[in-house]
Amino acid sequence: MQDDKLLQDYDKLLERVYKKIPPKSGTSDLQLPEPQLIRVGTQSIIKNFRDISQKLKRDPTLVSRYLLKELASAGSYEEVSGQLVLNVKVSRKVIEQLLDIFIKSYVKCPTCGSIDTRIEHRGKIWILRCEACGAEQPIKAF
Repeated sequence: MQDDKLLQDYDKLLERVYKKIPPKSGTSDLQLPEPQLIRVGTQSIIKNFRDISQKLKRDPTLVSRYLLKELASAGSYEEVSGQLVLNVKVSRKVIEQLLDIFIKSYVKCPTCGSIDTRIEHRGKIWILRCEACGAEQPIKAF
């Protein structure tokens, strides 16, 4: 009789916990739009850069800063048009590879694989915080 009561209490507590846990919005599968790359002279322009950044749930200036650093190039993000102008000739494949590295390092949670994360700046340390599992991971600043 006592065991039945404990089991019922356990079930009620378990049900209450599951109600409090937020639903997992991010999955480990992230489908980015294909970068629309245009080359004009020595410049490369990513036309749908704002869309890509929004899909990553990251500020476009942050993503652009990463790409410019990795390409060792100058460039600028145009807020009005949502384009990224790179002052270097670059192929779509290179951009896709850099975005994959960005996702692994700065978007995907290393603990649970969720993409439901955010970047926090604490003093001189950058932290990748997962909204799904609560894990925190220091990341390399860029």
